[in-house]
Amino acid sequence: MAQHEGMHPSVEQFKHFVKEHPKISMEIRSNQKSLQQFYEEWSVLGADHEQWIPYKTMDQQAETFQQSSQEMNQQSTAQPNSDSTQQSEQQNATDTLGQLMNMMRRFNVQDLQNHLAQFSSVLSNVQNVMQTFQQPTNSQSRPTQDQPFSFRRD
Repeated sequence: MAQHEGMHPSVEQFKHFVKEHPKISMEIRSNQKSLQQFYEEWSVLGADHEQWIPYKTMDQQAETFQQSSQEMNQQSTAQPNSDSTQQSEQQNATDTLGQLMNMMRRFNVQDLQNHLAQFSSVLSNVQNVMQTFQQPTNSQSRPTQDQPFSFRRD
């Protein structure tokens, strides 16, 4: 435990989270997802997001279901209008973050690098063309001065 004293608090929290969700370890071992992917999702979505329910054991899932149903009953009797609006706003924000995480998972960095390289080459070509047209056109007046032989009329 001495080597774990210098860990960041969020890493400690994530370790505790993984211990509470044993199916995460199973997915990591079966190479379905990496630990880094789970950590990123956990840091964005939080530990209480509904995405983590399948990763709990059956006992924990039943307990979570009971707690959530009790909370729903308490909220519906206390203040139905403001709580439901606030809850729906939080749900929308959470859904948006989940969609963003899914999009980031499908995001291919290699493709992005290739597109950026192509865009960079296009920009350099455009700059070269612009420099060609921006150079001063003194070459028209120079030929008369730079001629090594002068021909005169007799």
